[in-house]
This record gives sequence, structure tokens and C-alpha cells, in this order.
Amino acid sequence: MLSPLAARKAEKLGYSNVKVFHAGLPAWKKAGHIVVSNVQALEEYDKVDASYILLDLRPASEIVKGHIPKAVAVPEGGISALKDQFPQYKGAAVILYNQDGDLKAAEKPFKEIGAWGYKDVSVLSGGFQAWEKAGKNVAKGPAAPKVTYVRKLLPGEFEIAAFKAILEKPDKDIIVLDVRTARELEDGVLPNTRNIPVEELESRASELPKDKTFVTHCRTGIRAEMAQNILKKAGLNAKYLKAKVDFDKEKKDQYTITEE
Repeated sequence: MLSPLAARKAEKLGYSNVKVFHAGLPAWKKAGHIVVSNVQALEEYDKVDASYILLDLRPASEIVKGHIPKAVAVPEGGISALKDQFPQYKGAAVILYNQDGDLKAAEKPFKEIGAWGYKDVSVLSGGFQAWEKAGKNVAKGPAAPKVTYVRKLLPGEFEIAAFKAILEKPDKDIIVLDVRTARELEDGVLPNTRNIPVEELESRASELPKDKTFVTHCRTGIRAEMAQNILKKAGLNAKYLKAKVDFDKEKKDQYTITEE
């Protein structure tokens, strides 16, 4: 399934059986559908030195012949044997792969990890075969037996503790930009912030001063990252908050900010 823009591009390339899922990725995940990643996405994680968990679903006899570097071998007993090794951070990227990218074979571990609360789980399209076909480096011997994950900020991401600090004590050189809709503002508004919905940001970027740093936030971080990319394209210095922002239903001036 593609976004409308991606669908139009695909059709221009000659693809005729193109479908659009208008509700977006969060709704796709909520509906229980499998999310697919690719070799390029895995390369991008390494390029920016991002943290991720890579799980090889194949038998040990296949893994020793060759596997993707940094992969962890899933025990014969199944994915549940690794549960206690997973990080508390539920936003950790988790990529699963098998030999040929068979989604049906990866469905059970994909859903099991999702049931643990992890929100960024995907299956590598084409599996190990796609990695080999792309000419990427292949590691020989046993894969790692244990999950080790150290949370790192992604490029452009703003630290939660620093974000909380500037809400309480504003910095004249930093503007916190709330990119939620006007309807969402009724739930509550963080102190010392300015609002421009992400849908309006591209057309209104000229309103913003060039000599400030912008930190964008929404409810979960998804639109905040989109907004950061829009601001960067407009020539502005911008970062984004990847966190869950919740407001008290009764006392709307009270809020919590936690890792998403």
C-alpha cells in the first residue's frame, strides 16, 4: 500500500495495480497489517548510526552460512525467549527477516513483538536473499545470541529532558512549535509554545524568523518529524520531539511527556 503521492509516482513508472491506504501508517498498524522495510532503510540506520534490533528468523544451520551483520539469532523456541532482553523503550526499531521475505512466515513473530507494545516493527522485504542480491556485506558463522540495545537520538531529534527544561525556562533563541490541529489544542497546550498545524506549515514557513532554532512537537512525534523536514527545506534550523505528549482531561494545563 502506498501514500497518494507515492501511488502517483508508481503509476507514472508504469505500475497499474497500485492501491492507496488513505488512513496512513498508524491506522495500518492498528489494523494489524504487516509493515515492510527494505535494504535501503536498513542501510540508512547504519548510515546515521541509529539504534535498531535485527532478528534473523531462520534456522541456525542457515544462519551460520551467512547472515546480515548485527543480526540476532531467534532461538528454536521462538521469539518469546528474547522478550526479557528487549529494551523498555517501546519506540525501538525492530526488523525481522527470513530467507526470502515470506510475510506469512514472519507474521507470528511480527504480531507477537507488537503485542509486547513495540510500535516500530517491520519485516525486511525480500529477506536475506534481497540483502545478498543487493551485494551487501554478509557475516559468516553464528549470529549474536542476545539482544543488546542502546537508545541513541536520531539526526534532528531533540532530547526529552532538554525539551522539558525549555518549557519551564524559555530560551530566547529557541521556539517550540506545536504542529497539532486547532481541535487538538482544546485538549491542552504546552507553555511557551507557538502553534502552526503541520498541514499549513509549508505555506506559512515564511512567517518564521530565520535566526531562531525551532523544536517541533505533536502528540506522538510523527507529525513533529514531518514538520522538522518541512522547516529544513525552508532553510530553517529545526529539530523535533519524538515523544508522547498527554494532557490531563480535567486540568488541561497539566501534562506528561514520555518516550513513545
